[in-house]
Amino acid sequence: MARAGRKTPVKKNGATPNERVSELGRVLRKISDAYLASGGKQLNRRELERKIAEYRGLR
Repeated sequence: MARAGRKTPVKKNGATPNERVSELGRVLRKISDAYLASGGKQLNRRELERKIAEYRGLR
C-alpha cells in the first residue's frame, strides 16, 4: 500500500518554509501583515513601479 505524501506548505512571496529569514525580513513581514489586516491593499507591480518613480521624481 502506498504511503500518503506530505502536503507541502504554501509559499508566501516566493519563500520556501525551509529558507532562513533575517530579523529585518521578519519585522517587515509583521508590518506588512498588520497593514493588510487593517484593510490596506498591496500594490501590483505596475502600481509599485509608478510609486517608486514618483518618489524618485521621475514622474
